[in-house]
Amino acid sequence: MKLKDLELTDNNHFVAMEYYYLILNRTFLVLKTKGYLIGIQGNGLISVEGGKDILTRQITSNMAIKGDLTNPYSYLKNKFLEKIVDLDLLDGSILNANKINFIIKTSDIKSAVYNSSKKFGMGPYPHDGRVTIETYDNKKREFIILGNQSGENIANFITIK
Repeated sequence: MKLKDLELTDNNHFVAMEYYYLILNRTFLVLKTKGYLIGIQGNGLISVEGGKDILTRQITSNMAIKGDLTNPYSYLKNKFLEKIVDLDLLDGSILNANKINFIIKTSDIKSAVYNSSKKFGMGPYPHDGRVTIETYDNKKREFIILGNQSGENIANFITIK
């Protein structure tokens, strides 16, 4: 199964940001297929535009999302997705292409919990709270649901086996 062959619907994918190392972030296109939750890096570090000096303003301007912030696809960059569009999503090649990508068996997911509270530090970026996924080996991943998407619906479709 390849990304280019998938039809994206409301019940098989979402766009989310994940914080790591406390303040850094990355954005994913997360797909739910039969038996798997697949995360494909869709963007690198994102920042809010601003700063007092010209260098900081230039850097943050380059890392800021432009366009319709309610559209979750605005947070994705083609250069990340193009790397894996022709790769098999389930054979591990997307993990070799980018170590940040992930594959989680849905049978390993213990829970997907929606938290409607806003994530601190998101500035002007609209988001519908967070979905925390916990696996049976007690690993957790917290995804900030970007743009106009329903975190509650996402948590529900993740847990449907």
